[in-house]
Amino acid sequence: MILTAILTILYGTITAILSPLRLLPDASLPEGVANSIAEANTHLAAVDSFVPVNTIITILGVFIGIEAGIFLYKTVMWIIKKIPTIN
Repeated sequence: MILTAILTILYGTITAILSPLRLLPDASLPEGVANSIAEANTHLAAVDSFVPVNTIITILGVFIGIEAGIFLYKTVMWIIKKIPTIN
């Protein structure tokens, strides 16, 4: 009962914070972009018979995520070193 009340209050708070975003119209891709994605999907489906495309995309995503993390770490450390009283 207490957990239900807490979750209800949390849900109401999040809904109130995000209510301006709910007023915006629904977003959709332009037709040219949607057609390009569909065309790329057909090409990747043809290649998928002899190259594991899902595995390659997953590995590429992990690689980009790791590189973004390293970049973020270096950026934060650079900002910390620029503060005169810390260094």
